[in-house]
Amino acid sequence: MDVVDESDALPEDPSRTGDAIIEARGIVKRFGGAVAVDSVSMAVPPGEIHGLVGENGAGKSTLMRVLAGILSPDRGAVVVDGEELKAGDTRAALEAGIALVHQELSLVEEMTVAENILLGSTPTRAGLIKTGELKRIAAEALDEIGVSVDLDEPIGRLSVALRQFVEIARAVARKPRVLILDEPTATLTPTETDYLLDMLQRLSRRGLAIIYISHRIPEIFRICDRVTVLRDGRHVDTAAISDTRPQDLVDQMVGRQLALDLQTHRVPAEPGAVVLQARGIRAPGVDGVDLEVRAGEIVGLGGLVGAGRTELVRAIIGADLRSAGEVTVAAGGRTRRVAGIRAAVAGGLAYVPEERRTDGLALTMTVAENVALPNRGRLSRSGVLLFRKIADFALGLARTVGLRPPEIRREVGDFSGGNQQKVVLAKWLGRRPDVVVLDEPTRGVDVGAKVEIHRLVKDLADGGAAVLMVSSDLPELLELSDVIHILRDGRIVGTLTAEEADEKLVMSLASGEATVAA
Repeated sequence: MDVVDESDALPEDPSRTGDAIIEARGIVKRFGGAVAVDSVSMAVPPGEIHGLVGENGAGKSTLMRVLAGILSPDRGAVVVDGEELKAGDTRAALEAGIALVHQELSLVEEMTVAENILLGSTPTRAGLIKTGELKRIAAEALDEIGVSVDLDEPIGRLSVALRQFVEIARAVARKPRVLILDEPTATLTPTETDYLLDMLQRLSRRGLAIIYISHRIPEIFRICDRVTVLRDGRHVDTAAISDTRPQDLVDQMVGRQLALDLQTHRVPAEPGAVVLQARGIRAPGVDGVDLEVRAGEIVGLGGLVGAGRTELVRAIIGADLRSAGEVTVAAGGRTRRVAGIRAAVAGGLAYVPEERRTDGLALTMTVAENVALPNRGRLSRSGVLLFRKIADFALGLARTVGLRPPEIRREVGDFSGGNQQKVVLAKWLGRRPDVVVLDEPTRGVDVGAKVEIHRLVKDLADGGAAVLMVSSDLPELLELSDVIHILRDGRIVGTLTAEEADEKLVMSLASGEATVAA
């Protein structure tokens, strides 16, 4: 009789179906001393859209990278049609029909749409690209997802939304049986999101198994058949969408109720003196904007995509060239003109950009190294970095922002999106800034991380900092802002106090359906 060691047995998803295409059985994945995924099992049958939710750092992306063969599990197995896949083998996963669309796009900007769709599987003969076949396969993939775009257009000229659809077409071109999407709507407008969700439902009706990762709970309830919840790397529950409620899902994700946290508006003290002042700002996408932010005040910038919000804040901080206008920062008894980003930082300004991975972080450097970058003066002596001081400094900030796990010697690129955003905040908090400029501070983060980031922003203002914030998340804009400027076509078309503002009025101003004195 065979003796089975129960500690090595692979647990199965208790809610799995008998006809599953893909199964994760008892997956364990560690990074150093941290367990990112802890004995997780799940199964997805053909034609099902299976939601995967959890806070940033819950292990969602790590689990999907194991399924796609990018990472090798420390324990457990990936099973397709009853056959165990070779661990950590991307080619084996692709041949088994598993396609992963990452949260961060991996397209080559200089290459054409067709070349990107077939990247890694370009048809050739005698070393030469078979251009006709290349375009035919690319066109079929785009037709499959219902998107029309010029095959010869360089990717760098496309909008973010079209790049996202090209990335999906690239996955579809491989004729997958399992399609995994990691936060695919993070950069899309509501209209683009609607199209993507409808498209995924069409694909699922053709028998494709889809695993859909999103922090946007309404999307999960709109398209998913079942949903799996992860928390701290562990499986919490798998349930039919029809058997659960949005609030229950959120509570399972974070282990506590968050409804009140997300509805609590800060009661600010009386704002202090003007700290940040911008007058007559003109730049590409910005047409003569005046604004000011006082100490202890949060000023929000609302508007539709393309309204000029990001262009305005980048012009204000000197990251992009202004054609006209002046910006000053008054702090510490001095008033400085902001001519460029260096002058802005020297004047006590911190900037958290919209694109954290490309503009806010060095992904191959550790948390401690990233935090040290803008704080080298206080962390060195005679030009020599003090590594013990850097470690203590970084660990303190990691705890302040709630980095999970607080492993300061781990590369930032190995952390989830929400944790990466916390690292961006941490490195600037170390400078104790007088002005904080935030561009989409919670884009791509889950509800739990959003609450923590909101707390940090409120604490900054309560501590006397002047905060200027861009947000496309209307509830966030209304919750955090003391004053909201609404932009359209590069101009401020309305200014509302926290008491005056509501979602309907903000959207009416942003779309041009209403007017109010700016």
